[in-house]
Amino acid sequence: MSILDADDPIGRSRWLAPIFALPTFFTLGLALQFKALKGFISRAASEGWIEDKNDWLPVKENGVFNPMAENAWFPINSLIVAFIIGCIASFILWYVLRDYDFKKQREGFQGVEKIFVWLQIITAAYVAFAHGANDRSNAIGPMAAVYDILSSGAYLNGTLPEEVAVPLWLVLLGSVGIAVGVVTWGWRVMETIGTKITDITPTRGFAAEFGAATTILIFSMPFLAVPVSTTHTLVGSVVGVGLAGGAKNVDFRVFGKIAASWVASLPAAGFGAVTLYVAMGSDPLKLIVVLPISFLLVGYVIWKTSGDEIFVEDALADAGADSGKYDPTVFELFHTHAEAVEETVNHMLTAVKKSASGEDASEEINATIEAELKADDIKNALREKVSSKGWKLLIDSDEFLYMLGRQDRIADYAQNVAEQLSFRELYTNEEARKMVIEMAEAVQKTAAIYEDTVLHLRDLTLSGYTKKGRTELRELIHRVNLAEHEADLVESRAAGFVFREGVDDPLAAVHMYRVLQRLDDVANSCEDAANAFLPIVYN
Repeated sequence: MSILDADDPIGRSRWLAPIFALPTFFTLGLALQFKALKGFISRAASEGWIEDKNDWLPVKENGVFNPMAENAWFPINSLIVAFIIGCIASFILWYVLRDYDFKKQREGFQGVEKIFVWLQIITAAYVAFAHGANDRSNAIGPMAAVYDILSSGAYLNGTLPEEVAVPLWLVLLGSVGIAVGVVTWGWRVMETIGTKITDITPTRGFAAEFGAATTILIFSMPFLAVPVSTTHTLVGSVVGVGLAGGAKNVDFRVFGKIAASWVASLPAAGFGAVTLYVAMGSDPLKLIVVLPISFLLVGYVIWKTSGDEIFVEDALADAGADSGKYDPTVFELFHTHAEAVEETVNHMLTAVKKSASGEDASEEINATIEAELKADDIKNALREKVSSKGWKLLIDSDEFLYMLGRQDRIADYAQNVAEQLSFRELYTNEEARKMVIEMAEAVQKTAAIYEDTVLHLRDLTLSGYTKKGRTELRELIHRVNLAEHEADLVESRAAGFVFREGVDDPLAAVHMYRVLQRLDDVANSCEDAANAFLPIVYN
């Protein structure tokens, strides 16, 4: 049984998270020693602080996997230090989680995801470290060779060294280059990998990042010494995490485009290199002219593509303004729309109550109309984003748009109720007006249960569509259907009473009946919208 399928997922994750932390920090401890502290350990050996650097660092060649050997790939000292780091980190995480209060989090996977956010922060830093240590070396390695050949004049006698020193300024140049790449077009890479291949949650992100960074560390070890790409490795990890939930969870169209770009980048880079070489012709003066022009062209392309779909992003950000945060996933914004729909129904209920009590309901009628407009704006922004394939959906986009349309009809009918109230005064029979209020309250109850259903649907999509979550979603859909049936019974009694007692004022009675019909439409729309989730329950 997985964490998210357990009866007490938070309790299960309290003791599993520290266990996961042990290999995470153990591997991170090795990476810190073999990469970040490599220079310090080498200097410590040269200064006599330690006897031999290979007691802590892997040998460059002719190594063995026996950690006790003098030529070990993984020296016993480094393994012990890494294990101690892992144990300390696991204990700290266990101590923190032991008394951490998750009551503010929704029961179930929300608390689990909250726990794994902390682990994901560590693995994210791990990936960033691996990216800098590995990809920077891939870039500056050829540059270091060229610089050494030119500066030493080795090319004049036709001899090339097997190894060259990498100057510090070149290391810093490579670091700056990676930083510039992340700041400029890096967000596009992050958006594609994080949202368009498969849905990523903290638990999935932890698995993908840890797998990618560990793979990079292993391939950079001397016994392999294979230059690999952090981005390529991370894409593979994300696809693997998606495939764990089934092939349908991965958008292979996006992955296919990514793979095609990898293949296309080789001849494109070669063509660019040839073009620059021919344009410069080994002339320093031409170099001064060509390079700035090249950088300007790249900057122009970045500037021209930086504002894509801004209007949609702004609309979605505005949609989530009430919560004080921007929810990035489709179903989180789908829930934001459901909240706006429920707000429309709540204003409608207040308008009905005021109108039935003989009060001026114009303010609440206008509030209902404004709330419906807000819901409509969110719907349009969501529809635009989904239609443009801006998100990766685990269901068919047409199916999602159908669900969105069913949900939006609730607000449409609630607005229609408010408009009906503005036409004329309600039938003056006191008992009939009480029944209208009772009907409006039954409708509002149906809408509130429906909003709870959408909230659970949002949670279900983030949890990976667990079996337990699907069962709970089915039960909530059933509750919406029962609430709609109760509203039907109230509407039936109220309509019968109005037609029996309204013969003395038939126009007012018909008007009240129309209000009851529109209220019934709101409840029916809640039922239809909830039943639209059934394919998610059973597929």
